[in-house]
Amino acid sequence: MLSSPELPDCIYEHHPTLVHPITPTPHHTLYLSNLDDQKFLRFSIKYLYAFRKSVDKQALKHSLSRLLVHYYPLAGRLRRCLEDDDHKLEIHCNGEGAVFAEASMDLSADEFLQLARKPNRSLRKLLYRVEAPGFLDIPLL
Repeated sequence: MLSSPELPDCIYEHHPTLVHPITPTPHHTLYLSNLDDQKFLRFSIKYLYAFRKSVDKQALKHSLSRLLVHYYPLAGRLRRCLEDDDHKLEIHCNGEGAVFAEASMDLSADEFLQLARKPNRSLRKLLYRVEAPGFLDIPLL
């Protein structure tokens, strides 16, 4: 069986930052529905956005901060319901922010897209690992 080519390591020149909504958002809690709050669904999904052309990171951050005003629960945090002993989760809409991590690698966008045509374990190198003691400590976005 042929192995896929290995991607080079990502280089994070700066620490990731939290992007906050550009204007104040409502502070309250949203209870997860019983369908959304299944214990076997408590995992995170990783997203990767790759741009063929260079994109200004300040423009991306500004766009995200504007978007978080309309989708403000994504700037909040999951927590256990304070009034519930059954470990039900809720979203604490507190405007804490979304993680923004910028990385680069010694590879052109075209080379990357060629390597990424097939699933490859080395694609995991591209995902920033949030250092958190538990699932509830990981930002929603």
